[in-house]
This record gives sequence, structure tokens and C-alpha cells, in this order.
Amino acid sequence: MDCFDSSPISKRKIQENMSITTISRPHNEISFKTFFTIGGFPGFVLLMYSVVMALISRRRSVEDTAAVDDSALVQIAMAGLAFAVGFHILHRNYYSRYLVFQSPLKWLLIFSLWAGLSALWSVDSVLTIYRAFEHLSYLLLFTAVIGTLYTKLSVEGMIQWVLYYAVFSIIVSNIRRAQLMGVSAFSLDSLLLEQMASTPYFFLALLLPVGWLVKIIVLLISFLSFSNTAYVGMMAGSLALRQGSKWLGRIFAILLIGTAITWFLVGTETLLQNTVFYGKEGVGMEYTSGRDKIFELSLISGLKRPFTGYGFVAGEVAIISQVKEGVIGAHNGFLSALLGTGFPGVIILMVLLFHIYRTANSKCLPQIYRSAFLASVILIFVHTMGNPGLGSRVYGAWIPAVMIFTLISMVEYHYKKKFFEQ
Repeated sequence: MDCFDSSPISKRKIQENMSITTISRPHNEISFKTFFTIGGFPGFVLLMYSVVMALISRRRSVEDTAAVDDSALVQIAMAGLAFAVGFHILHRNYYSRYLVFQSPLKWLLIFSLWAGLSALWSVDSVLTIYRAFEHLSYLLLFTAVIGTLYTKLSVEGMIQWVLYYAVFSIIVSNIRRAQLMGVSAFSLDSLLLEQMASTPYFFLALLLPVGWLVKIIVLLISFLSFSNTAYVGMMAGSLALRQGSKWLGRIFAILLIGTAITWFLVGTETLLQNTVFYGKEGVGMEYTSGRDKIFELSLISGLKRPFTGYGFVAGEVAIISQVKEGVIGAHNGFLSALLGTGFPGVIILMVLLFHIYRTANSKCLPQIYRSAFLASVILIFVHTMGNPGLGSRVYGAWIPAVMIFTLISMVEYHYKKKFFEQ
């Protein structure tokens, strides 16, 4: 067996910590009660974050989108709590330290620090330093949660907890949004808005052994999201199915052949008109939901300050709001990073995605995990190209993306350790 990244240095690092990392984790499934308690205080804070953010959310008018209100104080308090808990666990839990300093997440740590440094030249230093602190705080909290879970659960149990967390967040957010919109909870109108919270987990729910209720909720919302970005991500992620078992390879072959036949029969323009550009007047960037103008302005403005950007988040908000009042994000992680942190931030983000791809493709992983993880990374990459998330503040696809990256890093560490123990 040829384990990925089995260099002498990597092997020695893991062997040095064998006495710390050799523990016994149960393989039992998670009950409803266990879900809320087994993550310890870090898990409780993460679950509380979903509830608090839902409670303080409100419908805003276009003129009020960027306004600061009392909810900002709650967000600051939550970020402070997340940092305190994450930093405390960092000192006490080896796995948390591994995730932060040795796994691909170290590049997200570097991005957080560079984002904070950009406050020195930011168009709004206070906003930049807060958003950078928030970015760092939730990175530490996520690693604290996964590090804690790893000491108590099997890999299967840890994956189950993460997908339970996804469903919990979706339900809490959906109920609150339904109240704000004046529609019934779990109606189509309210479910459509959960696509960034559900679709990143699509392949984990589809391929890995979790309860049918979890599969139904995640997969149904993903399919009903009517998000072109999500659909493109699912199609691109399906390329990783060939990495899994034979039946996954057959599914991939069927999808590939079906797509090719459809493409041949209807033609490129008709296919795009009825998929990516469904409901639009034509095919092309000019028929997207205004993203072409946002992308163009972001690139032009970013190239004016390529080495520094305009300050993490603050620069993005200041520039993108020029396109349309109420729009404050570039809807592209690389352009968000360019506006906020310049090309250094873009490069750090690219390195992060490259290393998490290599980790998901580790030969230490069982084939079914490699397939699910690779597909998820590809889907998240597509999300990064078309939605708020990585490269910007803790919002949109950022939370599921970082949760999945943390999970992948921990699972790969587990199987790499097992390989070196043999």
C-alpha cells in the first residue's frame, strides 16, 4: 500500500505522537441526545451559533443591507466566545493543533493572519480587523469541535455527527427564514434559500452510510435549490465517482454517457438554455444574475491594487456596492480575496484548495471516502467560483466548506496513522 505523503518527515511527525494519538473510539451510532453533548463545549458553541444567527436575522430593505445594529454586538460576542473556546482547546487537544498547524487548514490560518494584516491599509480598518478575527475564531472553533469528536467517536460516528450538524443548521435556519418571509416552514420558497447550507454536503450524504432522513433532507434541498452553481458543482463532482467502488464507477459511466447523448441530440446552446441558463433570455455571461458586471468591476478594481487589496471584506463591500445597492459580495472567492487581500490572498486560497484536494485524494483513504471527499472538494471549488464563502467573511458557503475541509483532514490523518502503525 502506497500511502500519500508518506515522506520520512511526515512519517516521523506521526510516529512521534503515537503515544498521544493511540486511543479507543467507540463505533456506536449517535443518538439524538448524544448529538448535543458528545462534541463537548466546542460542539455546544457551534450549535448555539446556528441558533443565535437564526434568531438575530431579519428581513432588511435594500437601503438597510449594510447597516450596523444591535445584532452586530451579538455577532462580536459569538466570535469572541468561539475564539476563547477554540484557543483553549488548541492548548489541550493534540488533534486540534494538528488540524491548525499541520493539515491543509494551516493555509486558512495564514489567510486569516494576512487578512488581519490588511487592516493596516484597509478602507475600513475596524471592519477588516473584526472580520479577520471572526474568520480566525471560527476556524479555531471548527478544529476544536472535530478534534474533540475524534477523541470520542469512530470515523463513521464523526461523519455522522457532521451531517447531523448540517441538517440541524438547515432546519433551524429554515424555520426562522420561513417566519421572516411569512411562508410555511419547509415550503419550497423557504427551502430554496438553503442551497449554500446543503449542497456542499451533497456527496457526503449521497455516498456515505448515514440515516435515510439525513439523506432525504440534504439531497432533496440540493436538488430543489434551482441553483445553477450547485448543479454545475454536482456535475463536476460526479467526476470523482470513478475513484470509488465499481458501482460508483458504473454510475459515473451512466451519467457521462447520458450527458454525451443528450448533448449530441439537442446541441450545446439548447442544453445550456435548459440547464445553466434555464429561464434566461439567452446563453452567455450577460444573461446571468448580474454576476458578469460584478466580476468585471472586481477584476478591474483588484488589478489597481494587486499586491495589497483594499482591506479584507471592507474593500469588497466598498467596491461591489457600486454595482447595485444591497449587493456587498463579489460572489467569487478568488475575486473576494483579490479585492480584500490582493494577489497574496488569492495565492494562499489557491494553495489551500490544492492541498485539500491532495488530502482528499490520499491513497491512505478507503476508496469510498476518497470518492466522497474528492467530489465534495470539487463541488466546493465550484461554489467558491460562484457564491459567497471562501476568500471572504464567515458567510454563505464558508461554514460548510470549512467544516468539510476539517473533517477530510481529520479522517485522512486517522488512516495515515493506521498505515504507519502497520
